[in-house]
Amino acid sequence: MRYWYDREWFTGKMIMRLAAGLLLMMQGACATHTSHLTMDRNTQKSVRVIGLPQIQVNKQIDIRQENPVYAIIGISAKMVQQLARQAKRIQYQDENPALLQQCLNQMRAGIKQRLRKQGYIVKDLDMTYWQALSGYRKNDKRVEGVDALLRIDIKQFGYFSGSPFKPYRPGMVMVADLVSTDDRKTLASNVYNVGFDREDVSLLSFRVDYATSVYVADDQYFYKNFDTLLSKAKQSAGGLKFVARVAAESVAGDLKKRDNGYLMVKR
Repeated sequence: MRYWYDREWFTGKMIMRLAAGLLLMMQGACATHTSHLTMDRNTQKSVRVIGLPQIQVNKQIDIRQENPVYAIIGISAKMVQQLARQAKRIQYQDENPALLQQCLNQMRAGIKQRLRKQGYIVKDLDMTYWQALSGYRKNDKRVEGVDALLRIDIKQFGYFSGSPFKPYRPGMVMVADLVSTDDRKTLASNVYNVGFDREDVSLLSFRVDYATSVYVADDQYFYKNFDTLLSKAKQSAGGLKFVARVAAESVAGDLKKRDNGYLMVKR
């Protein structure tokens, strides 16, 4: 077993992989989400066909542990921390090279199945969200008849530890927006934290102001440190697959058509 600090890891090829991964992690910022928007009855009646574009996600499963000490020391220490994180992501990916795609496929399948059970027609679109919007304006046959697009942006997905004293646990932070194709109006929107300890999630880093926490903690998928996580990398895949299934149910379930109106309750 190789560890991130082994000398052989710091070859030219490894440095290039580290740099490429860090660049990907810094890309993909979007507008701030300030509040949860729920579909009303009239909107639900108008949406019959939902298009599901490609899920936006980083190309690596995230392996991360926060350490307040680095924040105190300064920028140079943070850079070292980022390099160490990226090395861990690469090691975990080498152990489970197909895992991210498996989770995405499982998530898409779960969303489509649940939406269809709820009465929607779902079109599987092999294109990005922006390509789908552009295609609708250009009368692209692939987007013909689609009333709204379900845009899913996964901000973080993987194993996360809030501090050196907390275990690595599986989870996902994602944004889901249902947007009408004709006028680009947001019909429904929510931010989900599936699995992570809500006290550890920094919403500011995701450029969102809120998150709906879905508690799915299972200590069989908690790992006290990175060495333990890596030594059980194959087993740990089950935790991420479970999170992907719950995420799919959460997103699709929020778009459930209701026969009765929503009840207003005091909090």
